[in-house]
Formats: sequence, C-alpha cells, structure tokens
Amino acid sequence: MLERLSRRKRNIVLGLLAVFLAWFSWTIRSVLNPLLMGYLLAYILHPLVLRVERLGFTRRSAVNLTFTAGFLGAVGLLLGLVLQGRALGREVGPEDVQAETTDAPVVPFHDRLQGRVTEFADTVRGWGVEMSTPVVPDVSATIATLSDYLLENTDESLEVAGRGVSYLRRLFATLFRIGGLFVLVPLYTYYFLFVLRPIHDTVRRYLPKRDRARISRVGGKIGAVIASFFRGRLTVCFSKGVFLSVALTLAGVPYAFLFGMLSGILSILPFFGPFLGFVLTSVVGVVDHGVVGSLMRTSIVFALAELLEGYVLLPKILGDSLGLHPLVVFFSLLAGGAALGMMGVLVALPLTASIVILVGEFVVPALKDWADEDPADAG
Repeated sequence: MLERLSRRKRNIVLGLLAVFLAWFSWTIRSVLNPLLMGYLLAYILHPLVLRVERLGFTRRSAVNLTFTAGFLGAVGLLLGLVLQGRALGREVGPEDVQAETTDAPVVPFHDRLQGRVTEFADTVRGWGVEMSTPVVPDVSATIATLSDYLLENTDESLEVAGRGVSYLRRLFATLFRIGGLFVLVPLYTYYFLFVLRPIHDTVRRYLPKRDRARISRVGGKIGAVIASFFRGRLTVCFSKGVFLSVALTLAGVPYAFLFGMLSGILSILPFFGPFLGFVLTSVVGVVDHGVVGSLMRTSIVFALAELLEGYVLLPKILGDSLGLHPLVVFFSLLAGGAALGMMGVLVALPLTASIVILVGEFVVPALKDWADEDPADAG
C-alpha cells in the first residue's frame, strides 16, 4: 500500500515508522539486551563456524560442534569457580558453618586475619617505625551494636527495614535478569549462528541502491573490527586467567583458580579489573603468608601477568586490529568511563574504532571537497 503513495509521502511514512521502531525498541530494551548480546556472540563465533565448515562439516554440524565445545568449556569454568567459591565461603563464614566441615578446632577467618595484621604491626614497630596497631573490625561486636541501636529507635528501624526490603526486591530482580541472560543469550546465539548470513543479505538488500556497496563495505569493516576486538579480548582474558591460576598455585596462594580466573575475566575492564583482582587475592593470602609474604607473592605474579598481557598476548592476539594511536586509546577509555561507567570502559575502544571508520569514510571526503572548493565555482 505504501508503494502507491508519492515519493515524498512514502518517505515521510517510512521516517515515522523508523521513529516509532526506535521508541519501541528503547521501551523494551531490557528484552532486547539478551537478543543483541546473542547476536554479538554469534558474530564473534561465526568465523570459527566457517572454519569448521571448510573442514568438510555441514552448517548444522559446524554450529553444533562449535556451540557444544564453547558451552562445555563455559560450564566447566563456572563449575570450578563455584566449587572454590563455596570453599572460600565456608572458610570466611560463621564458626558453626566451618565446624560442619571438619572435626578439628576451628579458628575463625576473622581472628586469623586479625592475628596476621597485628603480627605485621609488631614487625614494623621492631624496625623503629611508630604506628598504631591496625585493627580488623570485629564483625560480631559491630552487629551487636547495630542491633541495640535499631531496637532503641523503632521508627527508624522500620524505615530502614522498608528500604532494605525494597533493596532486596531490586536485588532479586537483577539476579533474575542475570539468570535469564544465562539462558536466553546462549539460545539466541545458537539460532543466530544459522541465520546470520541471510539476515545480513536481507539488510543489504534494503539499503539505498546508490550507496549500497559503500555502506556494505563500511559495515563490514566496522563489524570486523568489533568482532576481532571482542574475540581477541576474550582470548586474552582467558589466557591471562590461566596464567594467573597456575602462577598463584605455584606461589602457594590459596584459592588460586578462583582468584586467577576471576582476575583474568575482570581484566576485560582496563585498570579497575586487574587492581580489584590483586586486592582480593592479597587479602585472602594474608592469612596463610602474612601481610609482607602475601603482597610479595601477589605483586610478583600480577606484575608478570601484566607484562605477559602487554608484551605478548595483546600484540600476538589483538595486534593493531583497532588501528588506534595509544593517546587515542587512553583518552577513549577515560571518556567512556566518564560517560557510561564500567560499561563505557568496556565498549570505548571498539566504539572509537567504529567512529574513526565512519569519519574516514563519510566526513573526511566531504571536508576535503569543502577545503578544495573554488569560491568561483560556488558562486
């Protein structure tokens, strides 16, 4: 029916439909997020599927083989993290929980940490340095004090309880959405791997004929940059996590697999991720090796991991795929963090590389024409 309208009316209707579609997509963005993440993962995995196809497999067999291998690897990694996380939870948990797992006398994690910090303070004083004794907060005393305060101030306690219930409701809603991501994203990824090429062909068919080849070329370059970045970044994070796990195990740091792989995963967020992993690993290591011993072990291991990432993994795996100057990289990370927080830091580099491609393809030629334009011709 729209094809019967005049060109102007048809373009107006199509523009209104585009605005409505954008508004509707923003309204249901919480539902679209798993779909977009599934598309991105499928786009990242698609070259691997094509490589398996070239070995003689059909598309269905290649998709099933690639998806199954990735799924089993992710499940194995998650299972290892959960098992060590549970063990750490029992160790730092209440005494009655720890007593269920062993018949030996249990020394609470808090008391052991307090003893190590006090021992470090005594050592520093032995060097002639004046300092007050660091104190790890007494959790039991803190809870008792808070309970007494809430009982004495009933009205405020009810208000605090109401805010706590609201917070828990939001927390469980967030956890439910995250759980949904673990189900929906793999499902969307699996089906996108079958229809990715037809989707791209359909989109290409409805691009303006005059600029179809140019837009397709630019879109392909942007897609290649984004896929290469995330695929390489995930490979770097996994490789770094494996190195940290092995190195922390050799250094005798407890829960090496948990903190090594978590630190590797967190390193997808530049600066903040490695620092957080280092702090968590150092604090838990204090109980077994003391303050100085833990800091020395974790500092050496994490320093080697950063050198490995910066001088081996990134050049070999990512290389110069983004084509950005180091100054541009640093500025884009700061700008992304200032605009969107941690998510901005994560997407800053591929977004900047995409903007550079768009500017180079569409803005720079127009600027050159404007700069070289003869005023007489314009008149």
